[in-house]
Amino acid sequence: MVAFILWRLWGVLFVERIYGPDTWVRFAVSGVILGGVYALIALGYTLVYGILFMINFAHGDVMMLGAFAGYFTLEAFSSAGLLNKSLAWSIVSVAVTFVAGILTSTVAAVILERIAYRPLRKAPRLVPLISAIGASLFLENMAQLVFGSARRRYTNPE
Repeated sequence: MVAFILWRLWGVLFVERIYGPDTWVRFAVSGVILGGVYALIALGYTLVYGILFMINFAHGDVMMLGAFAGYFTLEAFSSAGLLNKSLAWSIVSVAVTFVAGILTSTVAAVILERIAYRPLRKAPRLVPLISAIGASLFLENMAQLVFGSARRRYTNPE
């Protein structure tokens, strides 16, 4: 298996030359960014389990809500023409997008904790686990109803 992967990697990199060096740099940067997102999700799971001894199945769904908030905020800036206006407006737009995503995730997590987890603190260990699964299913299905199931892409500023 390893030999096959190395053989294909050799073919793509040096023989076929499908992608240029700039594309490989973009792949590497995208991989590092995606790995950082996965690391943040894993860190959140670890912290919640380490402190509360509960697996929060809705953790990824709360992060999804923040991603949607960031998406719609950035799309609003893009449709207003602020992303391409100047470098300063681009930086402000991205900063506001980050803040919108963080605030949305924080508010969703606090509401979820107050409604689904806090009343069950003294319950047996299985009860909060079932509540977490229910919260996850609720958030996923509500997001699908509100936002739809089609893929969305961020606007690429020119």
